[in-house]
Amino acid sequence: MIQQDYFIRIIQEFFAALARALEKKEMEGRSKAIQDMYQQYLGSYEYYQNATAEEAIDHITTAYPEEQRYQRMEMLAELYYAEAEWRAYPINTTLLERALQLFEMIDRNSDTFSLARADKIKDIQNRIRQ
Repeated sequence: MIQQDYFIRIIQEFFAALARALEKKEMEGRSKAIQDMYQQYLGSYEYYQNATAEEAIDHITTAYPEEQRYQRMEMLAELYYAEAEWRAYPINTTLLERALQLFEMIDRNSDTFSLARADKIKDIQNRIRQ
């Protein structure tokens, strides 16, 4: 129970840090904050930038306990989604495709329905089609 409470706090801290990062006006500060979040919550920024969605899923599946896997995948999907906002084509499309794969997998396998996740899936699908 203590471990679960601790991880819930980590998730709350993650989303608070993501909101702070996205509030930064200058791109350099925003980019640095996002890169730091990869490192703090998931691991190497460079790894996740070069990994396919499948490789990232496999890595998270082996690196984290079962009860944390979907939340860690959701953290990664949120980081890809956020970073795609200011990255140029074709990198932004690649990040959106990875985020979509992660969000869809979480949606299929998670016991928790999220309206925000469903909205992001629709948003990404529309943005990729354009």
